[in-house]
This record gives sequence, structure tokens and C-alpha cells, in this order.
Amino acid sequence: MMRIAIICKTFLKGGAEKQALTLARLLTEKGIYICLVNWYGNKVDPGNLDAIKNKTYRYFPLRGTPLLKLYRFQKILKEEKITIVVSYLTLSNFVSGISKLFNKNITSIGGIRNEKLPYYKYFFEKLIHNYLNDATVFNNYSAKDKFVKKGFKAEKICVIQNAIDFNNSGVLARSSNGEIKIITVGRFVKQKDYTTALNAFRNLVEKNKNKIFTYYIVGYGPLEKEVRSLAKNLKIEKWIKIFINPPDVVNILKESDIFLSTSLFEGVSNSIMEAMVQGLPVVATNVGDNNYLIKDGYNGYLVPCKDVNSIVKRLEYLSESEEARNEFGKNSLNVIESSFSGTRLLENYLSLFSKF
Repeated sequence: MMRIAIICKTFLKGGAEKQALTLARLLTEKGIYICLVNWYGNKVDPGNLDAIKNKTYRYFPLRGTPLLKLYRFQKILKEEKITIVVSYLTLSNFVSGISKLFNKNITSIGGIRNEKLPYYKYFFEKLIHNYLNDATVFNNYSAKDKFVKKGFKAEKICVIQNAIDFNNSGVLARSSNGEIKIITVGRFVKQKDYTTALNAFRNLVEKNKNKIFTYYIVGYGPLEKEVRSLAKNLKIEKWIKIFINPPDVVNILKESDIFLSTSLFEGVSNSIMEAMVQGLPVVATNVGDNNYLIKDGYNGYLVPCKDVNSIVKRLEYLSESEEARNEFGKNSLNVIESSFSGTRLLENYLSLFSKF
């Protein structure tokens, strides 16, 4: 009988944590025993902690020195009679791989969730993948292709894209009432390229003075001051509303008309998926597996990185047609329902587990 431990570096807000909790819930509903391990035990989002407590998971927040945590983790694996360890991101992958050395009968499955990593992480992930863990789940095909070229063993890679909960009965056609609300949800980091996003929005406003635009920016992170400063320097701050880590992102998405993502690299974007579930058309850079989420001309548009003119052109088209926005929004939900459901995620993981 499978008994699975899912280990994360933290259970703060984040894509890896969100997918870990989704997988835990789906496996539990299937009758499989799950325990969750938090390496940095005090780092947990209150909402995530509530979700954990509302389920039947065993939850182990680790504390102390790294060696003490590693020792405690080994005890958990033995006491809980774990047969499979699933990990997310470099630190957890390493802990999972090291645990394999002490527990030969355990299957250890790592996780890589982006198509680009700093060099030192490439180095460690390659060692962990090739020599420690039994397999690594990549959440995007783009990363698999790039990492195999860098020496990762292809036969140990399994691609399982993200999943998201949805309820298609809750999406209604939108009416802009004369104001077009564009939204970006993402951390304030270089990867998200807010410079391009803000320059595109400025050009959009300048070219369409007869229209009313508002730009919602939802996020948090180290570059918050830079984002605010750039908006001020571009003289567009009066059209921009910045929300710092709000609890009601879904409601903000429901109030919006178009989702914009200008990332320089991605895996499978949780933020784009969440926008699609709310029936939004998407304009996004053609990075990572965005081309699996966005069918060009069907539920949104793909544009090259840093291409301000292309972004403005696509935003202009969508801002001009309420009918097109609503049609694209319905199509966004169709893409999620057909390809990114929890059912598909569960089937893919169960298939992977059955190989060991």
C-alpha cells in the first residue's frame, strides 16, 4: 500500500506549495495516506495552514539545525511507513535524495518547476536527478528539453503539468462599462519583467486617449519599490492600482477584463491558470509552457519577450471588443477543463507511482 510523504521547503504562498497541496488533496480523496513535511516549519501561510488542518493529513513542521531536521525526517519516514517521497524545488529534492541513501526501499521523486535556474542550482539539480532520486517531475515540457541538453537523464524525467480547481458554472460574461481593467499577478522579481509591462501600458494609454484603462498589479517581492518608481517615472501611476499580497485575488480577477503576463521565463504559470479559470483572455510572452495554456487567437495571444509593440497591439484589439474578450474568456476555461484538471494531474501521478 502506498504511503506518501510530500516535502516542501515552506508552505508559504507559491506555485510549488499550491501544487503540493493540490496533489495531497487529490491523493487523500483517492484513499492514499499522505503526510506533509515543512522543512522550514515556521514558514507557512495562514490560509495554507487552515487548508492542511481541514484535511486528514499528518503535518510535520521541522525545526532546529539542518542535521537535526534531516534526522527528524528520517524518523518520520520510518514511523509513518512511507513508501514514496515527493519533493518540490532544490532543497527539498536534495533532502529527498539524501533520504534515499538511508532508506533503500523508498521511492524518491523530485520536482523542477521552471525552465531556467541559476547555475549553482543547475549543478545541484543535475547531481540530485542523475544520482540520487528515482525520478524528477518537470511541470513543463520546455524545461525538459532544455535540461536534457544540459546532461539530465531523459529516462528519469516525467512531465506532469500543473492542475487547478475550477467551476465553470461561476464564470459570467463581463461588461466593461467603458473602463478596461488589465491585470498582472506575479512576484516583484526580474523574471516577471514589469519594465516591459509598464512601458506597454503607458503606450496603450497614450495611443488610446479616448478609452479609460486601469492596470491592476497584484504581487509582492523585493522589487516593489522599483515597480512603483517606474510607474511614477512613466507618469502612469494614476491609472495603476497595486495590491500587495491580498487575500482576495480571485475577486480582483473577476473584476478584470484582460490578463497580462510579461515573464522572461516560466514553467506552467499558476497565475495564468487562475486567470483562465475566471474566464479572462490572456496576453502573455511565449515562454515555458505558455503555449499549452494559450492558443493564439483562441483564448489569448502569445508575444515575444520584451516586445512592447506586440503587447500593445494585442491589448488594443481585446480592449476594442467586449464580444472577443468574452469569447476568449470562455475558451480559456475550456482549455483548463480539457487539459489542466485535477483528474488529469492525479492520473499522471498514479501512473508515475506505478512504475516503481
